[in-house]
Amino acid sequence: MFYSSMAVYTNPGRQERPSDAKIRDLDEQIQFIKRGIGTLPDSVLQIGSSDGYTLSRFRDAGVQRVIGVEPGNASVEIAKRVYDIDSIHSSAEAFQVNESFDLILLTHVLEHLYQPQQTLAKCRALHDETKEGFIYVEVPLMANPKSLCPGFFSFEHINYYTKENLLRSLTDAGYSPVSVVEHFNSNLSPIIGVLASSKAQQHYDHFFPEVQKNTKILKDYRTKEVEYWQGCLDSINPELEKSERIFLWGAGIHTSQIVANTDLLQQWQITGLTDTSSLKWGLRQGDWICQAPDSIQWQAGDTVIISSYASEKEIYDALDWLRAKGVNTLRLHNVDDTKAH
Repeated sequence: MFYSSMAVYTNPGRQERPSDAKIRDLDEQIQFIKRGIGTLPDSVLQIGSSDGYTLSRFRDAGVQRVIGVEPGNASVEIAKRVYDIDSIHSSAEAFQVNESFDLILLTHVLEHLYQPQQTLAKCRALHDETKEGFIYVEVPLMANPKSLCPGFFSFEHINYYTKENLLRSLTDAGYSPVSVVEHFNSNLSPIIGVLASSKAQQHYDHFFPEVQKNTKILKDYRTKEVEYWQGCLDSINPELEKSERIFLWGAGIHTSQIVANTDLLQQWQITGLTDTSSLKWGLRQGDWICQAPDSIQWQAGDTVIISSYASEKEIYDALDWLRAKGVNTLRLHNVDDTKAH
């Protein structure tokens, strides 16, 4: 329900166009795959194709046949209207195709699935009809806790991958890794990308679960995360004391983080919740119904808490019209460049 009705991974402030970081990442992704295979394939299927930008770039690079699988209504519409990309309106679990593809893309999808191994097995079965098929998987990388951003434990993410368990997931599904790339400082969170083949390779030994190491990463990060969010709230409490009414800006990941990880609701009465995404207007989240910003009767003395980490500065800069009304707009994180897409 969330992906079909609420989720859309475009920013209204960019008029549905990709960010500079997204453009950069696709430049690298295409070259990485081309280098690993030796050439770009003739056909690409992307599961979780979002707004269609990724497939449009592969098509522009010379791929003859591209098609997406996408559960989001809004994303399917944007892909067709903006990029002329066709999408199968379905989920990773339910989609059906009656053709084979040289390359399957799963970029930032596996972490969202309840049964990611079933989806990988489904992909591998699609490659049974090809002499050699390839898959490119990219996910957030669960690395050293100090390298993980605020909000890394997102309600949208069900699985967390280390390098070892991602490679194990692919080999268990019948793929053999060909190339691996890791980035720590260029994106919002560390990421890992793996290009793998349906044809057996001899590049890696077997991978084994590192349960104790991974458990320590999780516990250390969780402790750091709660301290971080409470510290952010504590820093704005003097401003909140002056407020007539308090609103949360952003009905998504980071609002859930500040509510879950702090004593916000114990300390303060929150009047309402607002978001620029029309998909969220009228939906109940917690004790609030999400409102359109221009439907609220803003008053001098009101305060808005911008919960977003990824887009905080972009949102803050767009709220001059609220500040002109005497509304105090508070940033929690004060990080201008979060390396977000």
